[in-house]
Amino acid sequence: MVPKFLIPFGVALCLHSPSLAPAQTSPTTDPVGFTTTSCLARSDTYVSIPFTRPSEFIGTVQSAGGNVLTINGAPGWSNNQFVYAPISQSKHYYVLIGNGGTTNPKEGHIYQITGNGPNTLLIDATSDNLTGIVASTQVTVIPYWTLATIFPASDAGVSFTPTSSPPTYQTLLRLPNYSAPGINQPYAAEYYFNGAAWRLVSDGFNNPPDHGDDPLLPDGYFVVRNANGAPTRLLRAVGSVLMKKMAVPLFAAPAGKQDNLVAMIRPLGVSLDATGLAPIDNSFVQNDQLLLFNNAQRQLNKHPYKIYTYNDGWRLSTDPTGDHGKDVIPAGSAMIVRKAATPDGPIFWTNSPAYVTATSLLPLQAASRKTHSGAGTFDINMPIAGAKGIEPRTGGSSGNHQIMFTFANNVSLLGASVTPGESGVAGLAGPPIVNGNRITLNLTGVTNRQVLTVNLTGVSDGLVSSDLAIPIGILAGDTNVDHLVNARDVGRTKTASGRVVSRTNFTIDVNLDGQINVDDTNLVKSFLGTSLP
Repeated sequence: MVPKFLIPFGVALCLHSPSLAPAQTSPTTDPVGFTTTSCLARSDTYVSIPFTRPSEFIGTVQSAGGNVLTINGAPGWSNNQFVYAPISQSKHYYVLIGNGGTTNPKEGHIYQITGNGPNTLLIDATSDNLTGIVASTQVTVIPYWTLATIFPASDAGVSFTPTSSPPTYQTLLRLPNYSAPGINQPYAAEYYFNGAAWRLVSDGFNNPPDHGDDPLLPDGYFVVRNANGAPTRLLRAVGSVLMKKMAVPLFAAPAGKQDNLVAMIRPLGVSLDATGLAPIDNSFVQNDQLLLFNNAQRQLNKHPYKIYTYNDGWRLSTDPTGDHGKDVIPAGSAMIVRKAATPDGPIFWTNSPAYVTATSLLPLQAASRKTHSGAGTFDINMPIAGAKGIEPRTGGSSGNHQIMFTFANNVSLLGASVTPGESGVAGLAGPPIVNGNRITLNLTGVTNRQVLTVNLTGVSDGLVSSDLAIPIGILAGDTNVDHLVNARDVGRTKTASGRVVSRTNFTIDVNLDGQINVDDTNLVKSFLGTSLP
């Protein structure tokens, strides 16, 4: 796996659009920009590059399978021209999947190129696959940033300070261990500049090799440490403005929290509501955390200065009741997405450029909301992608449920409906309620053991209008959300008996009386053996 890294900038931004080249050879079709950031003396600066290097090929897919992309036409590539070779070929490459087909689950995904033929690309599919990529899907071949392209030797004394007497390092570039389990990962590699080249600390000091060609993935960050007399330096980045979606894998552990060290390749600040991190696709759910760093603070070994969660809106740890969805993440910021424990595999966070007109409108969250007597109101996330949401709490004798949609901005609505699942029954209890950025649907007559679909028609924020269909599983007693009610659900409910209802266990209060007790256990037992179709 290729190491990761990226950079925070915010002093200046300049964009210009070069002339367009033919689609098959377009190295500069995206606008070009530059940013600068101050890497403070006696401090760590958390850095990500908000640009890509210029693309070297744009074309379309003929077919995809295994780890091979076959490209339409005759690109005229020589064998393995996209494979790194010391001295003769200093670049490493990745391919970015663009739009194509009516639905494209891989849009925005990137794959390291491990080889190529005259019209084929061999990619690393270790933690992903090419399933869903259809003919005519757009692909873009882009070189990775490297140490030497971000900090060229000609910038010595400008963006960094060379080290004259290692191990007394002046500017040290530190790469976190992006694949380490858990949180607060150690650094995987550290580099210093000496003898006109970037050296790896772990190589020792006896004629260490040049590591200037080491590649850095476009969706992570690195840390610039200026110490031992190194002054504040200005880092200037110049590159192509990414006009396409980018999908970043977010990993979670089955037990315990997991840090994902990431960044957005966007040269402008992005509000939390516009990041694409949201419960609607499971990329950011309740109990996940978003951690940000303050580069204006002069400090070594910094801790995050802002911690956000999502609980019926973006919440700041120091202001848990205010809605912080309009808080802006500066361009080039380093971010940690700390995922809560889940048995599910990696989730891909898709970030779209806010400076490109959107073509669809998604809510931040769809949730099933219920009031637990005396304990409060609690929501269960109902995502549009990934593992479907399941409502294990009773709808009572009338089968009543309430579904809430939350959008980034105020919306209007043409209509709503509910489609029952296989052998199920469900209906709306009155018209939808639209209040600012919220849409509320009250369902009634909902029978158990079904996956129904809630439909919104003509949702509009004044700029974009979309139709939405959200699947919702109804299975009373399925407190562990595994699509069936069995002894595990009974045991889980018994274990929690007597505890106070809270945001960590409210799904076990299946009868909504505000208490977890034998009544909940008996209700779960009454549904033993049931499952979703």
